[in-house]
Order: sequence, then structure tokens, then C-alpha cells
Amino acid sequence: MDNTRVTLIVGATGAAASRILERGRAQPGQTLVGLSRRRPPGEEAWIAADLEDAPRLAEALATRPDISRIVYASRAPHGETGVEDVPGNLRMLRNLVDAAEASLPRLAHVHLIHGAKWYGMHLGAYRTPSREDDPRHPPPNFYYDQQDFIAERQRGKAWVWSTSRPNFVLDVAPGRARNMVSTLGAYAALCRELDEPFDFPGTPDTWGALHEVTDATFLAEGVLWMLGEPRCANRAFNMTNGDAFRWCDLWPFLAAQFGCRPGGVNVRSMTLWSAGKEAVWERIRARHGLALPLDQVASWAFFDFFMGMDYDVLCSMTAAREAGFQGFVNSWTMFSGQIEGYRAAGILPPR
Repeated sequence: MDNTRVTLIVGATGAAASRILERGRAQPGQTLVGLSRRRPPGEEAWIAADLEDAPRLAEALATRPDISRIVYASRAPHGETGVEDVPGNLRMLRNLVDAAEASLPRLAHVHLIHGAKWYGMHLGAYRTPSREDDPRHPPPNFYYDQQDFIAERQRGKAWVWSTSRPNFVLDVAPGRARNMVSTLGAYAALCRELDEPFDFPGTPDTWGALHEVTDATFLAEGVLWMLGEPRCANRAFNMTNGDAFRWCDLWPFLAAQFGCRPGGVNVRSMTLWSAGKEAVWERIRARHGLALPLDQVASWAFFDFFMGMDYDVLCSMTAAREAGFQGFVNSWTMFSGQIEGYRAAGILPPR
């Protein structure tokens, strides 16, 4: 075993972390260990521990003293749409770092997965394309507290830190309703079943604004690159697909992918529109043998959240490119591929 390349993925059952685990294990010379409160069935390289239980967390980490790198992808369980729990998120990270410094003598790198909410994209219009050294918006923002903590804790130590800032991480993740592709797909299927056009529920300004997303596998590749690149030490990097789209251009393409009649702008709350549509979904589900009920496929509150962004949502990838990262993803191809992935998994109906 190469002890310098044993990586712990904290929150390893989450949307982003599960792809990091998968991609890392596919690379030669790496050992990846997952950490979550419960060990998934069939997993051997795993630590079951609660980040809120500091003494037992330290005991659990002590069973793997060969770990040298940590990817932190956990969040306090109080929602991800707006302002999140600052004390809870900071406490969990502090407990982990305390345990790591006490139990992992080979500790070399701690990476935190953050996001574009660093720039205030959840609060309203902000400066774009956002750069990693842009001024902070007024708090609260737990990303700030976590990065300040890790930077201060690292001072004078042999290990280093880094952070990634993706934006709307998309993946084929059956059972995770808070996902743009599965939610759009459920909406499209309901529109088709009801013989309604696939209307755009956001505002005219949202319709025309520039937006971006991050493919989960692409993020995984970026994080693994940061762990092995000395130029990333003690720095933050945006990590998005590297292109941008306007809904007014993408929407007809999505309609064609879903087999719907394309519609126009029709401002409405998707939380209200979806109320009572479970029976309609069950008809679709029965006809096509789909695996999951509607509430496990679509998050309507999340839909309202990203449709409410009537301003540009765009990050600069210049810093990562200057540091040597050349990856990119065609977002249109990604949407098409993930739609097919959800169909293959029996989550969305065929076109």
C-alpha cells in the first residue's frame, strides 16, 4: 500500500463525494476510504463515525493511521437552498480536524468542497465571472468560517489545505430529489402526461441570464487533481464545467430531449404547480415501470430556487487553468447524457 496516497472521503455517500470515491478508486496507486455515519452494505474500506461525536470520531480515525489526505464533503443537516447552519458546519469540521491531527501522523492535505454561494449567488445579483479573491458578501456564510478556520489551523503545520467551489453539482443520482436533471425530467413528464407545453417557470430575466453548472464526475477529477498538485496548496479554486448557457437557448433543447412541446416563459411557483400531481406521476410510473415516487425524483423548492436566479451565475476558471487543470465539460452533452442515465435507471420515462 502506498501510504502517501490513502485518502479519506468524509460524507462519502453524498452527491459529490460518491463520485470522488468512484474516480479515485479507479486510479492506480490510490486507496480511498469512505466516512459516514453508517457503513454502506458491501463496503470494507469505510469508517462509520458521527462528526458530532468528537471522542468516537477520533477513535475511529485512529484505526486508519495510514490516511494522509482528506476530502471534506459533509454538511450540517439543515437544508442547502438558502443560508445554512454556520455553527453546526464549523463544529463538524473542527471535530474532524482535531481528530485528524490527533490520530493521523501522515496527514498532508485537507480539501473542503464549498460552492458558488461563497460569492452570494443565493442572495441576489453579484459580480461575474466570479474570481476566487473577490470580496466576501456580508455574513453569515459557513464557507467563510470553515476556510478561515482551516487556514488558521494550518498555519505553521506540515499539512496544507485547499477548497473547491463548484456550482449546482449535477449527476445521475437516483433517490436524490434535489437534482436539476431529475427535477426537470419529472416536470417534463408531468407536462407531457397533462398535454401541457413545457413552459419555463422562471422570469424573463432568468430566461436570458447566463448560467453554469458542474458535472459531478468533472468535480471529482478536479478535486483529485488538487490533492496531487503542489500549486494548489492553501488556495481555493472555482470548479465548473467551463462553459455557460442561457435558458432561452437550452430550454428548446431540453424539450426535445424530454419529448415535450416546448413552451415559453410562464412565471409561476413550481411548489404550487406541483401540488396534487402525485396521482399523475403514479399513472406515468405504472405505465413505464418507474422505480420511485415523485418526492424522490423532484424537489420543487429547489426548482423554485434555481429558477429564481434572474441574474448571471458565472465563475471564472482562470485560476485552475493557470495552475495546470485543463478539464472541461460540454454542458449540453452533459444534460443529454444524464437524462439518458435517469431513463436507464428507471427513474424517468422514455422519450
